[in-house]
Amino acid sequence: MSARRASGRRGRAWPALARVLAPALVPVALLAGCGGVPRSSDVVSGSPVEEDPRAGLLQVLPDGPEDDAGAVDVVRGFLLAAASAEDDHAVAREFLGPAAAQSWRPDAGTTIVAADPGLALLQQDGDSAVVAVTAAVQARVDAAGRYAEEPPGTTLTSSLHLSRVGGRWRVTDPADGVVLTALDASRTLRPFPVYFATAGPSPRLVGDVRWFGYDSSTATRVVAALLQGPSPWLAPGVSTGAPAGTGLRVGTVPVEAGTGTATVDLSDAVLGADPAERGLLLSQLRASLSGLPGVDDVQVTVDGAELTRAPGAAGADVPRSAVVADPRLVALGPEGLSRHDGDRLRPVAGTGPGLDLAGAAAHPAAAADASAFAVLTDGGRTLRVQRPGGELEVAVGGQGVLAPPSIDRFGWLWTAPATAGAAPLVVPTAAPETPAAQVVPPAEGLGSVQRVRVSRDGARLLVVGRDAAGVAHVRVHGIVRDAGGKPLRLGVGTADLVPGAGEVLDAAWLVEDELVVLVRPPGADPVPVLAEVSGPSTPLPAVPGAVAVAGGWTDRDVVVGTADGRLLSRSGADWIAVATGRDPAYPG
Repeated sequence: MSARRASGRRGRAWPALARVLAPALVPVALLAGCGGVPRSSDVVSGSPVEEDPRAGLLQVLPDGPEDDAGAVDVVRGFLLAAASAEDDHAVAREFLGPAAAQSWRPDAGTTIVAADPGLALLQQDGDSAVVAVTAAVQARVDAAGRYAEEPPGTTLTSSLHLSRVGGRWRVTDPADGVVLTALDASRTLRPFPVYFATAGPSPRLVGDVRWFGYDSSTATRVVAALLQGPSPWLAPGVSTGAPAGTGLRVGTVPVEAGTGTATVDLSDAVLGADPAERGLLLSQLRASLSGLPGVDDVQVTVDGAELTRAPGAAGADVPRSAVVADPRLVALGPEGLSRHDGDRLRPVAGTGPGLDLAGAAAHPAAAADASAFAVLTDGGRTLRVQRPGGELEVAVGGQGVLAPPSIDRFGWLWTAPATAGAAPLVVPTAAPETPAAQVVPPAEGLGSVQRVRVSRDGARLLVVGRDAAGVAHVRVHGIVRDAGGKPLRLGVGTADLVPGAGEVLDAAWLVEDELVVLVRPPGADPVPVLAEVSGPSTPLPAVPGAVAVAGGWTDRDVVVGTADGRLLSRSGADWIAVATGRDPAYPG
C-alpha cells in the first residue's frame, strides 16, 4: 500500500481515495455548504486531466462557464472547476459573481463526496435562482490539511443562490472550501507528512500527515503547517524546534526549478531557539520538504543569512524511524512462544513451557530489541513478562480482564483493564515486579478499553474502546512522557478511524500513520481494513473466521489469525496459511 514510506512518500497509492469500498465500510453523509459535484448519469468520468510534467502527477483541466448556461449548469460547472487549484482556482471563480469571486476561500477545507450528488432547481424568478445541492460525503479535509472520514448516517443539504451578471448566471453565495469527488480528490490531493520530534530519550521524527493539492503553493503550506505546530491530538507527545512566533519572512517558500532547492526564509523569532531546538527545526524542515515532488535540497535562512546548527551541536538530523532489532512476527505456535523466520514458526530460545499453545497463554507481545516478551494468562486476567533465560514473572494481576499487551521502545509494557472508565497501566519490562502505574486518560475518557497498541516511535497510542452504548471507537492519542521516557498521560483522541465499519475485533500499527483494523461488518465475515490516522481506509479481502490481526511494515506484512489456529498472509487477492498458531503480533 505505501510506497509513501520511502523517502518523501512519493509513491503513495493516491487512487485509494477513489476505490469503491464495501457498503458496510463506506462512510456516507449528505453535504452541507456548497455540497456536491453533479453528473448527468450514473457513470462518473471525472474532469479532464493531463500529466503534470513537474512531477508526473495529474492536473484537472476544467472548462469555464458557457454564455448560455442555465443556473443548474453553472452550479455544476463551478463544483467541477473547483477541482483545479491552478492560479488560486481561477477557473472556478469565473462561475461566481464579482463579490463572491473576491471573497470565496477555497483553502478553507475540502469535502470529498463518495457518490454523485443531486442538483435541483428550487426557484427561478427573473434574475435570481436557487439550486439545491445534496451529496453523499466520504471524508473532509480541514483548512490545515487534516483528513477525517465521515461517519455514516449524517444527512445534510445546501442551497446555492445565483444572480444574472451581464445576462449570465453566476453563483453569489458559495460556501468557503471546495467539494471534490473521490475520483478528482485522488488526482489532486496528496498527503505530505509534517514532522515533529518524539519526547523522551532518543528522539525520532513523527509525521503529522496533511493533505494538500500540489501546485506552486504546496511548499509554503507544508512549512506553514510545521510552524503552526502539530495537530491537537499529537501535540502532547511531540515537540518542535520552532520558537513561538516563528514565521516566514516573505510569506512563501520558493522552489528553484533548475536545482530543486526550496528556500525557507524565517523571521527573526527563530534566533531565540537554543542549539538543540535549532538542530531539531532544521531536521523537521528537511524531512518535511523532502516529501515534495521536485524538491532535492532545502536551504533555511534568516533574513537571507543561512541558518546553521550552533557550534558544537550534534550534526546529524533527527532520524525518522525507530530501530527494531528483530522485526519477525511473534505468535503462539505448537512449540510455544515462536517467531516466524519467513519459512516457519520457530520457538524462541530461553522461554519456558508456560508460553505454549496448549497452555493458558494468549496474546504475546515482543520488545523491539527482543529483550522481553509478555503474555496474558489466567483467562486474560494476569499479565506476565519473560526475558529469554529468565522466569515467567507476574507484572499485572487482580485488575480483571486485561487488554492484550504492547511493549514500547522505551521498555514499558502497556495494558488496560477492560472496564469502563479504567486507565491504561504501564510496567517496566526490566522490573516487572514494580507496581503498575496508571497513565492518566484524557478528560473525555477512553470508554471500556479492548485494545492498546503503542506506535513504534513511542509517541502515539492506538486505543480500541467501547462507549456506554457498546459502540466501538478506534482512536489515536498522543503520549506524554517524562524525560526518562515513562508514560504519564494521554492527550485528546483523533476523530474515529473507520467509523461505522462494524464490530472491531483487533487493531495494530503498520508504520508511520498507517494501521490495520480487523472489523466484522453486520452479517458478514471479518475484514482487515487498512486505515490511516489522517487519510482514507481501504478494505482487504474478507477472512472467514478471523479473530486477530498483526501489522508489520507494509500492507504485505499483514497477518491474520483465525479461530481454528491458522496464521494467514496475503497472496495477491487471497489469504494463504503460512503457519499453525494463534495471536500473531509484531514487535511493539
